[in-house]
Amino acid sequence: MTNETVTIRKPHLIIRAVVVLFIWSFAFIDHNPMIRFEAIIGLSPSPVERFFGFKSLFSGMTEGVHQFVRLNFIDSLKANVFAPLVIPIIAYFTLTWTFPKIDTKTKEIIFFLSFVLISIIVNILN
Repeated sequence: MTNETVTIRKPHLIIRAVVVLFIWSFAFIDHNPMIRFEAIIGLSPSPVERFFGFKSLFSGMTEGVHQFVRLNFIDSLKANVFAPLVIPIIAYFTLTWTFPKIDTKTKEIIFFLSFVLISIIVNILN
C-alpha cells in the first residue's frame, strides 16, 4: 500500500452551481429533516450549551441559517451573529472548489483558538 495523494477533478461550474442551489433549497425546507435529526441525536441545543450553560459558535446556527435563506436577516442575526456567513462561505468554497484543510499543528491551534474566540463573541452579542 502506497501513500499517494488522491486528486479529484474540479466539476464543471454549472454542476457546482447546482450543488449550491441544492444546499440553499435544502436549508429552505419547512420542518427540515436535518433539524429533527439534530434534535434526536442530541445536537440541538448544542452539547456545550446544554452541559455547561454557555453558547458556542454553533448555538442558534441552524435557526440563523434557516432565517438567512428565507431572507430574514435580522432574525438570522438574532439567532447567531455568524449565521449569515455560513451560506456565502459554503457557496464560495463550492463554486471555487477549494476547501480549507487543517494539515499542520499551527492550523489546528489557530482553528481551536478561533472557535473559542468566536464562541466568546456569540455569548457577548447573543
